[in-house]
Amino acid sequence: RCDEEGWLLIADEIYSGFGRTGRWFACEHEAVVPDLLCVGKGLASGMPISACLGKEAVMNAWPPCEDEAIHTQTFLGHPASCAAALASLQVLEEEHLVERAAELGARTLGWLTKAEARLSTPLVVRGSGLMIGIECETPTTAASACSFALERGVIVSRSGEHGRVLSLTPPLSIDEDALRQAITTLLGCIE
Repeated sequence: RCDEEGWLLIADEIYSGFGRTGRWFACEHEAVVPDLLCVGKGLASGMPISACLGKEAVMNAWPPCEDEAIHTQTFLGHPASCAAALASLQVLEEEHLVERAAELGARTLGWLTKAEARLSTPLVVRGSGLMIGIECETPTTAASACSFALERGVIVSRSGEHGRVLSLTPPLSIDEDALRQAITTLLGCIE
């Protein structure tokens, strides 16, 4: 539709980029090539950096800077973060972490789907790669699960409408047994 109407398509991949969903970028799951791609968090594995990538024609639409930078970002050109980004990209490639996220994420969704059937509390499990959501029936259930899980050493946050979704976004390099144990603990906290 954007191509038909002449609109720019901007993909915000700050949270979902760099392998989180089992592809380098989530938009790849739909075979979408955005005009602009905003990236951040996964680019440098937690170091403060962000970038806006785009098609040449779009990037060249900005006029050149004369006195003052007219298009910048908070983390512009920080040398340590740039070095971290290069190292992070190298590790993602060398250790095949994007592919691993897809495989481990699929297994994790399988575990959760089987476990969901055994719980007395209704849940909806969904996700892609290692970006997984467990939607609870009520925000109270999700909040309680987060609190109980934290007491047991598992950090999980709430997201989604009204905070009903438990958001699972483990490191792409997480040990599979550690992930399974964390999920087992989390599921034991859902009442």
